[in-house]
Amino acid sequence: MPEQWGHFDIILGSVMSRKGIDSGKLAQLAHVQRSQLNLYITNEIKRPDLGVLARICTALACDIGEIMKFIPGESPAKPKPILNTSGEAFYRTGQIAQELGVHPNTIRFYEKIGLISPVERTENRYRQFTYRHLTQLRVCRLIFGTPYTNRTLRNTAFSVAAALKSWDVELALTNAEAYQHLLEKEYASALETASLLKNWTEKGQLPGTGNVYSHKEAASLLGVTPEVLRNWERNGLICVPRQPDQSRVYGDEEIARLRIIYMLRQNHYSISAIQRSMLIFDSGNSAGAVLALNQPAADLEIEFVSAGDHWLDTLASLTISAAAIKQIVVEIR
Repeated sequence: MPEQWGHFDIILGSVMSRKGIDSGKLAQLAHVQRSQLNLYITNEIKRPDLGVLARICTALACDIGEIMKFIPGESPAKPKPILNTSGEAFYRTGQIAQELGVHPNTIRFYEKIGLISPVERTENRYRQFTYRHLTQLRVCRLIFGTPYTNRTLRNTAFSVAAALKSWDVELALTNAEAYQHLLEKEYASALETASLLKNWTEKGQLPGTGNVYSHKEAASLLGVTPEVLRNWERNGLICVPRQPDQSRVYGDEEIARLRIIYMLRQNHYSISAIQRSMLIFDSGNSAGAVLALNQPAADLEIEFVSAGDHWLDTLASLTISAAAIKQIVVEIR
């Protein structure tokens, strides 16, 4: 990864010391080989395994942010501006495209759909981009350079671009911090759901809290609208118990199932594929449920747990981009 985007350091030592857990005990609790765990403790692991990190977080009863720290990269070199006849600095379309590593038509498209502030032109119709435009376009590339996840995350990211378009830097910073916070919440939920996915495929015991939620509270817990939950119920993905007054009530089992449905939807499984899988799983055939997710394209088999890992990878990529977006805003503040 280019150094300009920064990197993550693993900082297990301080958390282990605070929790009073040594490497031998942690290796046992997290089901990790001692030699492999030492690479994480010394921050020498080259390709961290998100599944291992999830088990470490579970063993230490901590959040991912407590064992990983983002190290900002070096600010990217700015292209040398051209001076117009009035002595004002500007950039050509080709300069901006080369700096961002995209085709010039991509820059023109961002301008056309209104992601950046209006661009002035010379008498011969050449665009004159300013430093503000360059900053706006850098943020756009960070947003579009990551996989699409869901409307809430993408719209929150776009709120940063919208604030920069009007050059409201304080609002842009507020929105960038909100985007980071939303991703942290989503990542924590994804770690929990990944554990649920593993337990379901192994027929393990799902954690119980004894809490119950109303329809609106359950939707808020998952970060979806109440209508989404009704749609999943209408399509047979879940059967929700009812109170005597016919209002829905969600317990531990229903919330766990909803989290799994949510993660599978984030991994672009269709409603029909999830329904087919859930029906088979409810019949007691967990292995068949995994295969059912990908029929009729069985050659593209992806297990439940792999779906969880994919979503965690996507969120990790978004987290890096979100940190870079915030750094850009902080630099121009």
